[in-house]
Amino acid sequence: MTGMALGTGVAAAQALVARMAAVAPETPQPVDKKAETAPDPFINCGPSAGNRIALTFDDGPTPGVTDRILDELKQRGLHATFFMIGEKIAESPELARRVAAEGHEIGNHTFTHPKLNTLPDQQAALEIQQAQDIVGEIVQKHPVTFRPPYLAFRKNQAPIAHTKGLQIICGDVDSHDWSQPGEDKIIQEILSKTKSGSIIICHDLYPQTANCIGHILDEFLKCKFNFTTISSLLAPSQIVS
Repeated sequence: MTGMALGTGVAAAQALVARMAAVAPETPQPVDKKAETAPDPFINCGPSAGNRIALTFDDGPTPGVTDRILDELKQRGLHATFFMIGEKIAESPELARRVAAEGHEIGNHTFTHPKLNTLPDQQAALEIQQAQDIVGEIVQKHPVTFRPPYLAFRKNQAPIAHTKGLQIICGDVDSHDWSQPGEDKIIQEILSKTKSGSIIICHDLYPQTANCIGHILDEFLKCKFNFTTISSLLAPSQIVS
């Protein structure tokens, strides 16, 4: 890993700690109504109550990366959501099964990762359905959450996902790890923008992400964030006031 211990990652972590310390833990915090009522049909974040966050990973499963991320999560007893590509599940079914077996949520990220907003509705629906089918076949459970590749999805396409029982998940924190900016930049981007209720977008596709995810997890734990899956974050019964 690079010299993140002395770099921008630590500065972001210190700022995050300061933000969290400013709120007395025993003082109930008001629910962020704006976060609770994210405009339909796209969900960008969850409720701010409970100091919960959802860490998500797109574009896997990827041998040599997903398994390293899983190791870091397992070491700390944490759970995340993995938005998987159907073709990649077919290539690495055992890795997909491991994700499910270790208690993580698997979300739908289409079968071939196209820009759905450029496709006819029938083709977009097929992409989503094929991903539903292979997840169900491999892990015996169908996704209930969906993230469009590139977040490219028209509002008038929302019924395609909703009729399959899928919530459309975007996010409010983009790690920008897809641009491969270096580990310090990934750390800074995530730690400086995450707050209670955040949905964090990462990718289990790049070694840089795997290299720094342990550091990110530890900084979040220092700030007493509670990790949860997307479905748990959004479930009304899980909201803590």
